[in-house]
Amino acid sequence: MNSFMEKLEGILNKYLMPVADNLNKNKIMTAIKDGMMCSLPVTLIASVALILSNFPFLSNYAPGIDAVLKKIFSSINPVTLGLLAIYIIIGTARSYSKNKNIDPMYGIMCALASFLLVTPFSTVTDVIVDGEVIKNATVSNIIPTNVLGASGVFPALIITFISISVLAYLEHKKFTIKMPDSVPDNIAKPFLAIIPIGGAILVALAIRLVFEITPFGTLQNCIDTVITKPFLSLGNNIWVFLFIIFVCQVLWFFGIHGTNLVLNTVWQPIALVAMAANLEAFSAGQPLPYVLTAAFTCFTGQAKLSEIVALSVLGKSKQAKAISKLSLVPALFNIHEPFVFGLPVIMNTTLVIPWMIVESLQAGLAYFLVVLTGAVPIFQAPWTCPPIIQQLIATNFNPWSVVITIATFALGFVLWVPFIKLLDKQYLENEK
Repeated sequence: MNSFMEKLEGILNKYLMPVADNLNKNKIMTAIKDGMMCSLPVTLIASVALILSNFPFLSNYAPGIDAVLKKIFSSINPVTLGLLAIYIIIGTARSYSKNKNIDPMYGIMCALASFLLVTPFSTVTDVIVDGEVIKNATVSNIIPTNVLGASGVFPALIITFISISVLAYLEHKKFTIKMPDSVPDNIAKPFLAIIPIGGAILVALAIRLVFEITPFGTLQNCIDTVITKPFLSLGNNIWVFLFIIFVCQVLWFFGIHGTNLVLNTVWQPIALVAMAANLEAFSAGQPLPYVLTAAFTCFTGQAKLSEIVALSVLGKSKQAKAISKLSLVPALFNIHEPFVFGLPVIMNTTLVIPWMIVESLQAGLAYFLVVLTGAVPIFQAPWTCPPIIQQLIATNFNPWSVVITIATFALGFVLWVPFIKLLDKQYLENEK
């Protein structure tokens, strides 16, 4: 067994670790992660506002209060989720500008200007003129809100990277207006940025003109067809999600932070866009288009509580009792490091099978029950929320979420029991 584990560790170190390390250090991936994380307060605020304006059962028992809450909080959604692409541009541009060694302020300005330049200022919709409905009318001098929300995130990211790359290239190649040394910095810096920002805007203009002569019409339509929808479909595939969880667990077993290297880097950006799309659909009273969003992690993030409770209930050795006491309370708030590193799970061959497999099985069961019951997580509750509370908040207080949480916990507990007993037996023998 030890020989097999050594070979597996060698394979991971040789092939998987370099890829994961490169992804984690990649400037573009780092900027995307930073941009998505910067938008988290906005999505959380939008989630709270949507909960308050769509509080379950309130319209049946207190319609007056429900109407007041809707009137107060409904205006928050358009300026949070409705402008999600703008907030992500700001966070991403700031991070990418720093990595490119340019002034983040000018990077943000350049990215925003370039994005707005490739954004259509007209839309085709139904309008009312003198009480008469005119269908498929072209309305000019407006920005369609759909290109600024969740569906505009991928175009925003692509334009941000293109525009800042052009800006950084021109600035580093000294295509700038150099002012005399006697000129103060607060005056000289804007002149240094004029030509690089102008070059980036010309590139954005060229992109706009090129797409205007294509069947897509706009960059946003092209990216939505070619990138956004396929990526969201891939991120919403349960088998892809289960494989990602499995890889994370394998990396964790060898002491590598698999969540940061794989889940947060590869899946999380797509999942956040999917969650924003769900929030928009929920706000509009439409069916939720996705199941596997960032909100779905309410059913997977606390999976490790199963084995910690099993250790607390079944552990008879001094080491098991000590670790369970240390781990149980933090685990209720989704903090598992005392268990992972204190037991330890890392490189513990007795626990390798349940550690690598059980969490994927729990996620698969949660997905099946969510699809079966319709208790799709909508909101991303704070990750430190205790179990049951977190799932209720995430699903807008759907009672089925409690059943799903208990079922996934029970599955994990049952599957971990024989391995916890075996480990505890080993500890007891060592303590004799």
